[in-house]
Amino acid sequence: MTPTVADLLVESLRARTVVPDGQSAPVAILWPDPKEEWRGLLPILRDATPELLVLGDYDPSAGVGPAIWLRCVVDGTLEGPRSAAAGPAANSDLGSVPSPRAGTVSAPNPVPILYLPRVGREDLRAGPYCPDHVKPLVELMYRGVLWHNPKGRPWTPAAFLRSDPAWGLQIARDPETQQALTSALPEVAMLPVAQLQGRRRDADDFNRLLAGDLEGDVLRWMADAEGTRVRLGDGRWSAFCNRCRSELHLDPESDADVVAGVKLAGRAGGWASVWDRFAEAASIHPGVVDVLRRSRPSGEIALERDCWPDLNDEAEAEARKALAALPGLPPKEARRAVAKLEQDHGERRQWLWASLGQSPIAQVLEPLARLADAASVPVGGTTPSEAAEHYADSGWQADAAAREALASAAHLDEAIVGQVVRRLLEPWAEASARAFQSSLERSSFPGNGDQPAVEAGADECIVFVDGLRYEAGRRLAEQLEANGCAVLVGRRWAALPTVTATAKPAVTPVAAHVSGDCLGTDFRPAMAATRSGTATPQAADARQALPADAARLRKAMADLGYQVFGGDSPQIPAQADARGWMETGKIDKLGHDHATDDAAFARAVEDELEHLVDSIADLLNLGWRSVRVVTDHGWLWLPGGLPMVSLPKHLTDSKWARCAALSGDSKAGDALRFPWRWNAAQWFATPPGIACFSKRDAYAHGGVSLQECLIPDIVVKRGDDQAQAGPTAVVQSITWRGLRCFAEVKASGGPMTADLRLGTASGLSVAAAPKPVADDGSVSLVLAGDEHEEATLALVATDADGRVLAHRSTRPGTDS
Repeated sequence: MTPTVADLLVESLRARTVVPDGQSAPVAILWPDPKEEWRGLLPILRDATPELLVLGDYDPSAGVGPAIWLRCVVDGTLEGPRSAAAGPAANSDLGSVPSPRAGTVSAPNPVPILYLPRVGREDLRAGPYCPDHVKPLVELMYRGVLWHNPKGRPWTPAAFLRSDPAWGLQIARDPETQQALTSALPEVAMLPVAQLQGRRRDADDFNRLLAGDLEGDVLRWMADAEGTRVRLGDGRWSAFCNRCRSELHLDPESDADVVAGVKLAGRAGGWASVWDRFAEAASIHPGVVDVLRRSRPSGEIALERDCWPDLNDEAEAEARKALAALPGLPPKEARRAVAKLEQDHGERRQWLWASLGQSPIAQVLEPLARLADAASVPVGGTTPSEAAEHYADSGWQADAAAREALASAAHLDEAIVGQVVRRLLEPWAEASARAFQSSLERSSFPGNGDQPAVEAGADECIVFVDGLRYEAGRRLAEQLEANGCAVLVGRRWAALPTVTATAKPAVTPVAAHVSGDCLGTDFRPAMAATRSGTATPQAADARQALPADAARLRKAMADLGYQVFGGDSPQIPAQADARGWMETGKIDKLGHDHATDDAAFARAVEDELEHLVDSIADLLNLGWRSVRVVTDHGWLWLPGGLPMVSLPKHLTDSKWARCAALSGDSKAGDALRFPWRWNAAQWFATPPGIACFSKRDAYAHGGVSLQECLIPDIVVKRGDDQAQAGPTAVVQSITWRGLRCFAEVKASGGPMTADLRLGTASGLSVAAAPKPVADDGSVSLVLAGDEHEEATLALVATDADGRVLAHRSTRPGTDS
């Protein structure tokens, strides 16, 4: 939903309630307005901010009253702010107009906002000389907070709109513009911020708003006829009606809102521009959508179907009904049915109603149609290599589309969409898995030593992500490329069985120092013995072998010179030609945690991929030349649960969802048998196809299928556009000696300047003077005084234009 100017104002006011840890929350927000420049907004803010109270003549039902009444409300001795649900009070000077977007409605028991017209901060601070009608509020200066600009002065509308660079609003600074903006403030407040962006706004722009916004006023009248009449006032209402009659052939005095609805949907003459205005920001005109639902004449065939929300509603119901019947069809017919639904309803994704979230079935049909197409041909091949080639070329798109379909489903449609996904995906996944398993009868699965080792190059960090199956890796690569990175997607085989205990050691740089004796109950190999802190390829004594768990793997990598750290604390390269190992991501954990909520898992994977993109970008920005993303295993996922085959417990020493360690010479029945990655003399059992040995939810791994066994191996570098974008810098180290700090900055691309700032990189400079970074990357800075010797500071490196290229938090006396 596009925020309006009124939304930004409300959010800024409420943000004053956020206080640092250790401080008490304010009891009130004081909003002085000595020149009454904001008063025109009170009718708009009334319903959006039920905590708003106004200094004025006593009218408690409207939230207006003298200072002593305001003080009593704040202190809780009188009833609090009026309910947001209360209607407009009679004889109120606040009037009644549409409120800003619904998203600004406050939380229960919000902090009161006291609007103080004709009162300045100096009045409140005047002590005994404070005007009598304001004196009861003086004490709130100390228990509350003022809403003012960074210089402590009351906000003016123009200064407020210019204050945040993120909004991108350019407002001229001349007095004429400030006056015009103040006069047109009620109209400006209802505009989406995006409508004011893009160019510098001056007095002429705001005067045109004041002179008449016919399209906007018509839309507001359709949503709230009486409120619009009150807001415009007698003179402007008369002018509005005259323009409607002459330009739109509509008489707001006598015509019903449905007459306007018919004309709006017709988009003839001047109504075309009204429709365009509505389509630009329909989310802030929900009342107009309701009018259109009531406006289409009964029995008439609508030529312009996209203009009528009720026709879209009917199409949604029709498509939903067809989807609900689809799981009962044979697979081939189900695929055809999805393709036909996409053909009939796909165009509705371009209609206005889709952008308002009113076409969820039309939206989900797109990934469902891709799934139906991709699942029409099972993945095949006479050898594992051929099967991998087929899956990497196109087969992965079936798994990706299935997950995307359920992730994009509306909450009320999750059950239907899940059943459709299952109907399309299950026969394809089963046939693909059996074809792959058959290929392994002719060609053996790659074993220990059959693939290149996973090692980092100079200034390369290996990022291990648990459970990043191949299709998710391809999606990750697409997102990285969209962010301007250069990405090379490779592939390798996971270790069997595809569980973390077995598979993770195989993708570490110390895989050569891992060996297996007995399969055991947890499928975990052992670390070779170590001498003098250096790993040796074989264990000298089996009694010295220890499980190859995460901690021992990390220690072994550190012994080989790897810089080992976790995803929550990425590090800069510690030295030239550094090699790194970072573990991050929780896809596998999410799969097990969301065992009974298929849609939640599908959405969580998308969120996790976004997190991985950010983590990789952080590493590249910290100075790593490249990032290599590896994983241990993939997984099977089927909404509604994977099928089950029986394997009696007494035949096994250990039985997991998709793999089992057989007891002695037990036969596996219909189960398949494969050698263990770490000792080919040890065999494990796995179910045929995509089945599990126990009743299973949608997510499982440990068996033999392309989804579990084919894993991505991705190398990421900064793209050419990033590498050539300009100078770069990384703050590598900071050492303090008293009030002087010595820093090492790895910089390239141009001259750099270092500075010390208070709190964050955007804080005030507290250095005696910024200093240029020397050619060798060294720089020293001195605090301007000892008042900040216990404060948190940020050492920043800036380019010639003052842009912050790198920063690092520090405290005097603490090296980092």
